[in-house]
Amino acid sequence: MASRARTTIPPLDHPLPVVTLDDLYGSEAQPEAAPAHDPARIVGFAVLAAAVLWSMILLLHSSTLAGILVAVPGMYGLISMWRHSWTGLHFIRATLYLRFAFPRHARRAREGTAGRKVPHIHVVVTSYNIAASHFRAVYAALFRNLADYGVPSVVIASITRDRDRVLLEQVLEGCGVPANIEVVAQFQKGDGKRGALAHALRSVARRHPPPGAVTLLLDGDVVIEDGALAKCLPFFVADPALGALTTNNDAVTDGDMVTRSWYSLRYSQRHVLMSSLSLSERLLVLTGRFSIYRSDEVIRPDFIDIIESDGFSDWLYGPLRFLTGDDKSAWFALLKRRAKMLYIPDVKAIGFEALPQDCNFVTGSTRLLHRWYGNMLRSNVRALRLGPITCGPFTWLCILDQRLSMWTALVGPTLALMLSLTVSPVFLVYYLAWVLVSRLIMSGLQGLAWGRFEPLWPVLLAYDQIWGALLKTFLQFRLNRQSWTRQGIRHGGGTAAIKNFVASGLHVGSLVVLCLAVAWMARPGS
Repeated sequence: MASRARTTIPPLDHPLPVVTLDDLYGSEAQPEAAPAHDPARIVGFAVLAAAVLWSMILLLHSSTLAGILVAVPGMYGLISMWRHSWTGLHFIRATLYLRFAFPRHARRAREGTAGRKVPHIHVVVTSYNIAASHFRAVYAALFRNLADYGVPSVVIASITRDRDRVLLEQVLEGCGVPANIEVVAQFQKGDGKRGALAHALRSVARRHPPPGAVTLLLDGDVVIEDGALAKCLPFFVADPALGALTTNNDAVTDGDMVTRSWYSLRYSQRHVLMSSLSLSERLLVLTGRFSIYRSDEVIRPDFIDIIESDGFSDWLYGPLRFLTGDDKSAWFALLKRRAKMLYIPDVKAIGFEALPQDCNFVTGSTRLLHRWYGNMLRSNVRALRLGPITCGPFTWLCILDQRLSMWTALVGPTLALMLSLTVSPVFLVYYLAWVLVSRLIMSGLQGLAWGRFEPLWPVLLAYDQIWGALLKTFLQFRLNRQSWTRQGIRHGGGTAAIKNFVASGLHVGSLVVLCLAVAWMARPGS
């Protein structure tokens, strides 16, 4: 290894060429979008157009419209109005942030700090059984960014096997062994990402980062675009109160059209929500894929402790240690300190996404939603207790809405089923038409903000909202159920039978109460 860079990795005589994201997928390709001429995509748009046209004719037919206005109770109308108004509010706030607030912040940060840089960068990258081609692409992009930015940088690579050490050396050699980069390889204990992160952050703390330094937390399957650091780090230089930021996300998706569309929908939703929240300088999560922190925040002992062994006490299951959700833990640690958080929409981190192996779409997406929603529910319980002053009023209301929306999202389909069984099956047809048209409008707003639209989005949005709400209500009473899809680790399966019985009873009882409330709303004259 050349003396210009320090590393704990043994040198190699014949490094392999570096493989970048462009090499893998083509420099002009959109990360997860299907080609515009894809026959399946064309057919999808045609089917969507026909379905929407039929639904609009059905809904606008005079007798049908009159029947709906008579049958839909006022209380449901208020709930529906509240839910759709909340969606519209997020879109309006996101538009204000993307069109006005962020461009102003970006100009002040990037032009106002010209010639000034953060003094030092630490990067923690956690990898677990990452494909070699993806591993090289991730580190090649990272090393290019660090070399271009030009300040002293330490990359702590949390790896799992000797192959990763070899690949690190190859990529570093392929990038010309930048003089400002030191690479430190750390083997994980194998007890999960939390332990690996805590071990790496303690290494950062022992190095005593100088004031103004920053630390990047990066997943080992995420590629940051060229120039990402040059665009992000000026925000820390311009605003000493900024505690952390996260960026836009996109994906290279391995799967069929349904899987690709589902991931693109989720990223478009994230883009709008993050933009809306960033208007209040708070977020609902600091995404573990790629986020940047002020080093003073991440080397605090309480921050490292919450990353390593976060948890809370549930009234039914007792003390629960969080298996996944380190990004939620990091967010909560900064939220308690009222640290400012920002979303940078013009910088993308691109991940390699796929459903869990040997799963169809419903099974695979359910496993992922199980993990994501479980982390959300376990985290927002304690976040609500911080109150609107600490969280910020709008952020606190969003956290509250996360707990309410799982129930309000079920009111519509429950009412439609009741009316179909007690009045006429045609009401289910009306409801499906309304779902298609309303979700098309929501998806269209997402597409306007995101810059892309897929024909399956309206259907997938309804799937996420209804099936996701059912899954959330299930997890609400079973907060002990945790899983990590990549490592195949699961917790909560050995809970005492009496606790499982109580959880099931509460869950069923809550659904019965929901049905009774909807039946009361649907009574004549309501």
